[in-house]
Amino acid sequence: MSALKPGDTPDPQLASLLGNLGALIRQARQKVLRAVDTIQVQTCWQIGRHIVEFEQGGARRAGYGKRLLATLAKVLTEDFGKGFDERNLRYMRDFYQTFPIWNAVRSELSWTHYRRLLRVDNDSARLWYMNESATQNWSSRALERQINTLYYERLLASRDRGSVKQEAATNIQNMKASPRDFIRDPVVLEFLGLPNAYCRARKSCARNWIESGPFWKSGSIKNRDDIRVDCSSTA
Repeated sequence: MSALKPGDTPDPQLASLLGNLGALIRQARQKVLRAVDTIQVQTCWQIGRHIVEFEQGGARRAGYGKRLLATLAKVLTEDFGKGFDERNLRYMRDFYQTFPIWNAVRSELSWTHYRRLLRVDNDSARLWYMNESATQNWSSRALERQINTLYYERLLASRDRGSVKQEAATNIQNMKASPRDFIRDPVVLEFLGLPNAYCRARKSCARNWIESGPFWKSGSIKNRDDIRVDCSSTA
């Protein structure tokens, strides 16, 4: 049985109710996503601040040297999962050092956005990408593409900025983030201590895709358990 949509019913009152309920659910989902994004970014910034302040705390603490992040990661990953491994702690420390003033951080962006921004070496380019990403509501995938295609640099060098902007907008028009993308983001799931949820989501998507394809219909694959999915994180 197919889902009933507001435009599918001749009853205007029922259509209005469906429309209102749909809008309410979409707004609630966006609020939840925004709240998690903001809390995750703020927490990562605070963790980075604590690490930097500890490292700057004098000769006694300086004895930890390069072992500090590894020491912290060993305990934190045991308690809170791989979202707090040495690599991620290094990102958090770099995040605070790059944006030492919290009010300068655009809270509209996710931690996945900032991890990508931290790999931009040019300070001016990084700041521009951050502000443009927040203003234009780019998904993290869209930001990745704009950086990889040197959007900022091409814009500065071009005499026809309008065409560069139009090309960039066209290239990312199908890269808007959805609530499903957010829930499957391994960076978010690792932060929440739910890495297995990401694996289950990938397996479910793969199985649904395969079962609707020619291999399943032809009998080449007969058992759902025969489907194998690599759940290793690419974050």
